[in-house]
Amino acid sequence: MEMVININYKNLKGWKDSIKRAEHVFDRMRSRGIFTNQIEEAVRKGAKNLRDDGSIITEYRWFKVIYREMRVDDIRKIYPITVMEA
Repeated sequence: MEMVININYKNLKGWKDSIKRAEHVFDRMRSRGIFTNQIEEAVRKGAKNLRDDGSIITEYRWFKVIYREMRVDDIRKIYPITVMEA
């Protein structure tokens, strides 16, 4: 299954995205030296926990990623909310 990591702003049905989220996650990634391919690796290999609000926390190596996932056809769309140190 193909995976797409979307850090940029995008308005979706059922979940209101915001420019603030996109700026926040980009700022957190930059300050921690984390790139999109590392987020993809964390989503694939990291230990996951589901939160009450439907978002997912994955812990991998030295960082955690909190994200929402949507599946459209055979594509997993990943929308990171924040990135933090583990």
